[in-house]
Amino acid sequence: MRRASEKGRRGRRVANVIRQIVSETLLTDMNDPRLGFLTVTDVELSEDLRFADVHISVMGDDPQRERGMRTVRHAHGWLQDKVADGLDLKFCPALRFHLDESVRRSVALSELISRARAEDEAARAERIRRGVETPGETLDPDDLASETPEEPGDEPPTD
Repeated sequence: MRRASEKGRRGRRVANVIRQIVSETLLTDMNDPRLGFLTVTDVELSEDLRFADVHISVMGDDPQRERGMRTVRHAHGWLQDKVADGLDLKFCPALRFHLDESVRRSVALSELISRARAEDEAARAERIRRGVETPGETLDPDDLASETPEEPGDEPPTD
């Protein structure tokens, strides 16, 4: 299935309208606590505009995400009717809902980057404490790889 951005102007417009209708309907018309916090992240259309793959991100743990997707799939017919009412096309694309893990992966990746930066700052503070690096100095990463750790009793070299 090609992304709407690869389909030209008409495909992008149809995908944007579908995304907007589904988002607004889930946000304002459905008053179901099982939905949780969800976002329509993308809509992909088939070549002939007969199928629309709606990607939904649900925040929370695994049971919450599964419960949210089950609720969306349960409301499939109602959402399909809302989209058909909002589109001025001969055929309304059949909606297919998919759980989008990209937001969850990006949050996990951000946490990994933050943890790595904190470890790097701690290592830099240790190098400054040992006198290997001065506070204003920035070392080249290649220099750090060749650096040999000093023994606890060793004194830093003096000039």
